[in-house]
Amino acid sequence: MARGIFITFEGGEGAGKSTQIVTLAQALRGTGLEVLVTREPGGSPGAEAVRHVLLSGAAEPFGPGMEALLFAAARSDHVEQAIRPAVARGAVVLCDRFMDSSRVYQG
Repeated sequence: MARGIFITFEGGEGAGKSTQIVTLAQALRGTGLEVLVTREPGGSPGAEAVRHVLLSGAAEPFGPGMEALLFAAARSDHVEQAIRPAVARGAVVLCDRFMDSSRVYQG
């Protein structure tokens, strides 16, 4: 595979996203493909640091605008440090949440 593919899994808590990601990752790896399993917020060192701030509630006093900016910063780092390089080298990237979740939760 010259160029990889990026697949996101969206849904609420307990919907089965993680279960489906693990199942698909195992099946794809069984065919010899490189698979990167990642998540949002997080997925890269910088994005994981922002995830900690977001999930701790430390950003809540600054309002939803600040929270949206933090999610955007985490996503930028995640894409540049993890997703884009993996797709460029031909990997299949499976991501637990991405842009659709931002539209729902921060929209």
